[in-house]
Amino acid sequence: MSALMLTILTVVLSACGGSTGSTSSTGQGGSNGSCSNVQLTFWNALSGPDGPVVQQLVTQYNSSHPDSKVKMSIIPLNNFATKLDTAAASKTLPDVAIINEDQIATQAFRNVISPIDDVMPKIGYSANDFPARAWSQDEVAGKRYGIPLFINPMTMYYNADLLQKAGISNPPTNDAEFQKAAAAMNTGGKHGFQITTGFPVQQIFQQLLHQFGGSEFNADNTQATWNSPAGVKALQWMKDAQAKYSQPKLPVDADVNSFKAGNVGMIWNGIWQDTNVTGDAVEFKGQAAATPQIGSQPATWAGMGSLTIPSSNTSSCTRSAAATFIKYVVDNSAKMAQGGDMPALRKARNDASVQNIPLMKSLSQSVENPVFPPSVPGISDAFTPLGNAIGAIMAGTSQDVQKSLDTSVNQANQILKQNQQKYGSTPKK
Repeated sequence: MSALMLTILTVVLSACGGSTGSTSSTGQGGSNGSCSNVQLTFWNALSGPDGPVVQQLVTQYNSSHPDSKVKMSIIPLNNFATKLDTAAASKTLPDVAIINEDQIATQAFRNVISPIDDVMPKIGYSANDFPARAWSQDEVAGKRYGIPLFINPMTMYYNADLLQKAGISNPPTNDAEFQKAAAAMNTGGKHGFQITTGFPVQQIFQQLLHQFGGSEFNADNTQATWNSPAGVKALQWMKDAQAKYSQPKLPVDADVNSFKAGNVGMIWNGIWQDTNVTGDAVEFKGQAAATPQIGSQPATWAGMGSLTIPSSNTSSCTRSAAATFIKYVVDNSAKMAQGGDMPALRKARNDASVQNIPLMKSLSQSVENPVFPPSVPGISDAFTPLGNAIGAIMAGTSQDVQKSLDTSVNQANQILKQNQQKYGSTPKK
């Protein structure tokens, strides 16, 4: 995965001097007389090709709201957690922030982001506007903490020249077609499929786990369950695919590099790799498509960014202005596709401007069944043993799939238990 940096965009609507009214919700600028000159700070993690697109959205928002102006700063992604901690301690958290799908619950329980139920009438969206799993991801302990902005799914990149040379016209969509295509391209020193020992093998496993009918945790998220028959089947599929079509023991990014060199028929990686492995970036016909559905259940691993209102935002004027801004960005999120992000809003995703982009059109259906971690605080920590187990199997340092998954489940259950004691059952005030 390419490194991202955090962009902080400061939307200044100049402050409203303690008034308890709200800003206009018309999106045409001005105010209702109660709240004018409100200042909002907006932090987001979009610093790749999507960064300029976000800048355009904020500039357009500024133009349609006369009291607005935008100031941009950039912070490296690896400083994000430190930045949040520092801002929380000094009570200088931003007024709007994009939080990733695996951090929503953690930041809610740490009181970094606040429930937005009070401003939902102004924002106006409902579950019908988004994929069901995306909408539920932003619900924590019975309250709503965010609005999905984009969903970036796992993507299959394929060498169309090699595929055509093998006598196959279309990219594979299921296991039988995948096996046929990989085998046909696995000749003449080329590899039909390439898979590493690191990222994104855990994400591939989670996707296959759900496709085979399994899940990472039990219903109340107190026990890890990825050592189920579905989990064993998923990891065995990966190990077999590596043995049949891939080079062994590859480090992170070796799949991308060998694909770019024209030596690989297919790889699975993030949507953000598109401009790196297709088009003018390669000397062959590199194309992108949805990953095949290997199992019987539709499921695609994905990342998601949601717009949230941090807990420092307590003024009713500021919260109302934040809600107006969130609605504006999501309403206009079809533009996100120009920067390589799949809009989460179904209406935006179906917009002609999005569907006319081949990558977005080919992936638009796959985000209807995204694989996300449960909205449980500290859940990322519980996945660490799983990543280690998968990496060991793919690297050949561990041979027993069932035993490796069993061991990782036991370790994860200890982490889940510790997290329950650490965070409690409801977000702290």
